[in-house]
Amino acid sequence: MRKLLANIIGLFLAITSVTAIADYTVDKGPIRVNSPQDIVLTLSEDPTMKPEVACLVLTMGQFLRSSSPKVNVTLFLKNDGVKLADFETVSSVSDLCMTQQDEVTLEDNLELFLAGNPNNMVNCPICWYEHFGDQKWYYGFYPDSDDPLEIQQAIQEAIRLLLLSADKVIDF
Repeated sequence: MRKLLANIIGLFLAITSVTAIADYTVDKGPIRVNSPQDIVLTLSEDPTMKPEVACLVLTMGQFLRSSSPKVNVTLFLKNDGVKLADFETVSSVSDLCMTQQDEVTLEDNLELFLAGNPNNMVNCPICWYEHFGDQKWYYGFYPDSDDPLEIQQAIQEAIRLLLLSADKVIDF
């Protein structure tokens, strides 16, 4: 089971490490989305050590989502970024996030990003286990089951769907 998860995470890291070249010299006007877009934002930074990065990811996700009803934005937490799914960690960050409207706490910014839908954030279970062991995470997608095997399979399926259906991946 761990080998499968390690392979999935390795594949994800290989895909997200590919660079792309963009041409910003031609102004074609505002961005328009004609077809549905699935955008994955990844966070690997510790929100207690670099809260500005966590704030940026959450604020950018809200901005992208509000730009069009055809945009679906999901946050994938990996490495130290999994700490964003822990309530005690998030609530301990005292730095404020600068948003378009106002300054908010990291916790409030996270709750605004999730907007009542925990499926907007998926956690790397391998990374989580390294930091928190078997403790259940507070924020983000978590299967409604008590069976560890069912939980593991549901998380693997969520990661698989997230990565294979992404039109764009933006890594932080």
